[in-house]
Amino acid sequence: MIEGRDVIRAKREVLLEASPQPAMPSVITGVEDNMFWVSLPKEGNQVLVLQEGQKIKIGVSLSRGFYQSETTVLALGKNKDQFYGLAIPKEFSESQEGRFVRARHATNVLFKAGSLTAQTALVNFSAGGVMVYLVPQLTKILQSGHKITLTLNIDNLSFEQEVKLSWQKQYANIPFAGFEFVNISPQLQGVLAALSIKYTEGKL
Repeated sequence: MIEGRDVIRAKREVLLEASPQPAMPSVITGVEDNMFWVSLPKEGNQVLVLQEGQKIKIGVSLSRGFYQSETTVLALGKNKDQFYGLAIPKEFSESQEGRFVRARHATNVLFKAGSLTAQTALVNFSAGGVMVYLVPQLTKILQSGHKITLTLNIDNLSFEQEVKLSWQKQYANIPFAGFEFVNISPQLQGVLAALSIKYTEGKL
């Protein structure tokens, strides 16, 4: 659990969800005593339509994992930068996606499956897997049905590891994919856990 006021900060990206509408990204643009303002939540041509008094879910990706809470629409704004005023949640709880500390780290990742290869950029990593940009070559690998391995170099640690697709999502029209390590050795998982903590020290 994390205090809501520690999470709600200006310029932080959040994900808002009001079922049955799809979750959409937004940005916190201002924080007041008991509420905060977000920009117009949209994805492509779709926007998230909310009503005053409506309860919605809010998610935020922090260095230590993905956290979620529930909030209420307190006010409807008059411009796209202050579109909805939402209640500051009392606390955020870690979702099941975030069992491991996630660290942001810029490097390239090489995926292989059969005779296919794809190079993309790492978004973040943990002892449980990686999040990367979903490039067209990687989509072909996913469609091939072959066993997938990745090669990654973090802080002079170079390793090759079998992975499986965990999820695919789009944030602000940019496709991402999450991969889970398959049969990873306890030794390698321990080293990655230590590295993820190293890269997130002092960060929320």
